[in-house]
Amino acid sequence: MPTIIVNGAMMLVIAKNSRDDMVRAAIELLCERGYAGTSFGDVIERSGAPRGSIYHHFPGGKQQLVTEAVQRYTAGILRALDHAAESGGAVDLVRVFVDVVRSGLRASDFRRGCAIAAVTLDATPADAALLELTAESFQAWRSRIAAAFRRDGATEARARRLATLVVAAVEGALILARAEHDVAPITDVGRELEEHLSDSR
Repeated sequence: MPTIIVNGAMMLVIAKNSRDDMVRAAIELLCERGYAGTSFGDVIERSGAPRGSIYHHFPGGKQQLVTEAVQRYTAGILRALDHAAESGGAVDLVRVFVDVVRSGLRASDFRRGCAIAAVTLDATPADAALLELTAESFQAWRSRIAAAFRRDGATEARARRLATLVVAAVEGALILARAEHDVAPITDVGRELEEHLSDSR
């Protein structure tokens, strides 16, 4: 843990890094253990942040921390999709989406799934704000993918359906791959999506 120097600017840098580390740790833990299985203690241990700092950074408690983790995770996928859209069509964007999911699972030795799905599955009716947030996250991904299909000439209704197919298929394949400790389901789904989408243009 870095030494805290009594200097306003230095303390600000340390606090910011500590906060970022906690959000990053929360994302990892949500992917691995889900919402119910992730505690503040787990986040402190994983991030190495000082005890007591978590309530300083997240006075709204666990829901605030998870909200920010979900938002950051969602934004990361969106950046990958936007980058793919700059130089390719819808099929290229789908390929990138599949690759991001597959590489993330492989890099974690099959420990990490999707943070958005994990929160969705664990949340209860009392967690209405989190459920609304996860719905918005999935919708944001689908909107980006649908926009690519529209640029390729699909009608608005068909673009929406294709985007739903892509997200649902990849999320389902991620569950199978994690359970089987094998990326083959993601690879298979990716190839079938590419063939289907290429043939249907």
